[in-house]
Amino acid sequence: MKADFTAEGPVRPSDPSVWPVGASVSLDALKGDGIDIGAFRQAGIHCVELAWRNDVIDLLDPVNERLVESFVGKIREMGMEVWTMHLPYGPEWDVSAVDSAASGAAIGRHIRLLNLANRWNIRNAVLHPSWEPIGDKERPARRAACKRSLSALAEEAERLQVRIAVECLPRTCLGNTSGEMTELVGADDRLGVCCDVNHLVRETPQHFIRRLGPRIVTVHMSDNDGTDEKHWLPGKGVIDWNEVIGALAENGYRGPFLFEVRKPDPYELTACWRRLLHDYDRDGHK
Repeated sequence: MKADFTAEGPVRPSDPSVWPVGASVSLDALKGDGIDIGAFRQAGIHCVELAWRNDVIDLLDPVNERLVESFVGKIREMGMEVWTMHLPYGPEWDVSAVDSAASGAAIGRHIRLLNLANRWNIRNAVLHPSWEPIGDKERPARRAACKRSLSALAEEAERLQVRIAVECLPRTCLGNTSGEMTELVGADDRLGVCCDVNHLVRETPQHFIRRLGPRIVTVHMSDNDGTDEKHWLPGKGVIDWNEVIGALAENGYRGPFLFEVRKPDPYELTACWRRLLHDYDRDGHK
């Protein structure tokens, strides 16, 4: 079955100036001082990604589940969209495990969270295709295991009306190039891609975007030093942002432009987006 985000015919370019601005927000803070989601709304953030470290806040714990459900309600009361749920990652969540018992257990954990996403009307879930390190000799077997897991998850996600976006990853993780990501999401037409430009150091982000094209359904935007991920604010590293925005627009991406930076200041994020758009327009991309 083909998903509605798969290209059928010519791609219609999009206009970056109308993309909503989004931010990945760490739920870990709910266990501490809380999250001033009102500041994000006032700053002009329209879309939110829910992310967390599972060792800090386990969403399968009923107490944490109720806490996050209340937070989701607060986001919506302010007229914002909960755009994505970023599924946990780590050894226990590794869908590329060659051992079928281990990968099956990981799939089961993810499905429990996909059920929460469905209940909370969150329609996109970002998934890491592996943990690391992964050596060259084991890579083919890990890719094969990952594709089996992704296909099983895509089937369940469709039933729950949630779209899985497989995230490109850095270093020795699976999905660290456009070629490998093409193979992974080729396991099922219902799979989308989360393009994390900060993770792409083996090739330019714009090359990745042009190759994966309309399979990209969401993004993580931050900068790096050209060697490894840094999650810096765009403009502080080496990424060519005019090329990134242009490649996304050429391939019909319609947003949000979702930031994933460390300890985000919402006003800094929206000011950064205005600066990026200004530079993009100034260089003749209107």
